[in-house]
Amino acid sequence: MAWNKKNERIEEFKACANALSWSFVPADEFGMIKWLLDFKLFKSGSHHKITSLIIKENDDLEFTCMFDYAYTISTGKSSVTYKQTVYFRYSKSLALPHFVMVPEKWYHRIGTYFGMQDIDFIEYPEFSQNYLLRGADEDYIRYHFNHPEMIRFFDQQGFYSLEGVNYLMILYVNNVVLPTEQALQLVKIGDRLHDFFAVKTPALTLPLDLNQAPEL
Repeated sequence: MAWNKKNERIEEFKACANALSWSFVPADEFGMIKWLLDFKLFKSGSHHKITSLIIKENDDLEFTCMFDYAYTISTGKSSVTYKQTVYFRYSKSLALPHFVMVPEKWYHRIGTYFGMQDIDFIEYPEFSQNYLLRGADEDYIRYHFNHPEMIRFFDQQGFYSLEGVNYLMILYVNNVVLPTEQALQLVKIGDRLHDFFAVKTPALTLPLDLNQAPEL
């Protein structure tokens, strides 16, 4: 039964790869884990494993992939394995603050009562009620999230988790392995979020004559 499910999942990822014109990779041949260690999702538990990866490689400045990721939380006498489908984007068009955004639960509200950080927006009360947003550089995080169209999307979809750091971004639904159509939707949403954040990245301007020495 497990063998059948594994092969069904491979076929689903192949279908996604064909629909997107991406490449299918049956295992983590790219060493993706090393790209992911700064994200909260990949710091939890043990037995971290990436399977059924598809990837779009543009150039040295950008690549996108989607994969299933599993990790195990052990409590001594028992253990629970969490599995989710993850969208990942590496892009030099981004300059993201280090942030974590997850659906807000009742225990988060208790935590914020005792001083746990939650970045809220007066102008976006529904978003602030639905999501816990945290990170060290609060002003820079507010700058990146101050996008009405993006906020409206999250107001309507209260189950996504999003993390960013520098050139890297991940999007997922915690502990949910997405079927083909929803996985394709995850890619579409992730690409759109990238575009929202890329607009916030300051433009880099260079001197007209790079060989001209600066005046002293």
